[in-house]
Amino acid sequence: MSFIEFNDSLKVDNKLIDQEHGVLIEYINLLQKAIENETSTRITGQVLEGLTEYTNTHFFVEEEMMKAYDYPDKANHMKAHDGFRNRLATLIEKHENGESELSNSVMEFLKEWLTEHILKIDRKLSDYLADKSFR
Repeated sequence: MSFIEFNDSLKVDNKLIDQEHGVLIEYINLLQKAIENETSTRITGQVLEGLTEYTNTHFFVEEEMMKAYDYPDKANHMKAHDGFRNRLATLIEKHENGESELSNSVMEFLKEWLTEHILKIDRKLSDYLADKSFR
């Protein structure tokens, strides 16, 4: 069983955004499996780096859509992205320095942040884009 299931409740009805959210969830599930299997710090770090890189790609895509369609809540949405980017950077730095293990609380944070962001913030963006005929 997956740590997070990507199902219809997490879809925002925008093909591109939903596809990218599915990939982010796959990374989080992979990270959870690496932790459960007590995979080496190096491999866990690589998965965390992959999650970070894909997160940055996904955020870039969303931010470009917001700019292109003049999304009125762009500043707040981007601020949420920046906060998450900073948190991931801190996790990687602590992980690389051996200061922190990837614990259940870290995984719960990733799960809760992503699902809340999808359900509240990204859904509003998707609804706005749908009004602009962009699905």
